[in-house]
Amino acid sequence: MQRRINWQNLPSEPKGFTHSDLVTAYKQLHKDLVDCKRMKGATEGYLRKSKAGEREAKETAKRANKQLVTISKKQKAKEEAAKAGYWSGASAICVALTYELMKASNAWPGGIQYKAFWSHEAMITTLTFVFTAIFGWVYRCAHPDSR
Repeated sequence: MQRRINWQNLPSEPKGFTHSDLVTAYKQLHKDLVDCKRMKGATEGYLRKSKAGEREAKETAKRANKQLVTISKKQKAKEEAAKAGYWSGASAICVALTYELMKASNAWPGGIQYKAFWSHEAMITTLTFVFTAIFGWVYRCAHPDSR
């Protein structure tokens, strides 16, 4: 009795096959091989196109993200510079008003004999620096989210 051959699932050992069975099996295997190669080619082509589109989308997103961050950083730096300028200007105005008040009232810290000391350029610069540092400290306390 001859066994039936399942042509869709060929056995790994072709024992007992006749010549015509082997030819039929070869034709079936060849047809399956051609189908596999065609499917592999189609899959690789699709994946290549898909990968290129994915790469392009990633690059576009990366460029857009960098531009967005750059704009935000530039805006933030501009705002911080403006705020620093305002506070620095306020400290300079405070020093100028203090000196005008001392001149007008002729009341210098330590007395009139210290007028030359307080009017010296180095002292004015030092006081401006100290007032700027104090105003900066006040600004940082009032705005904890700033750097």
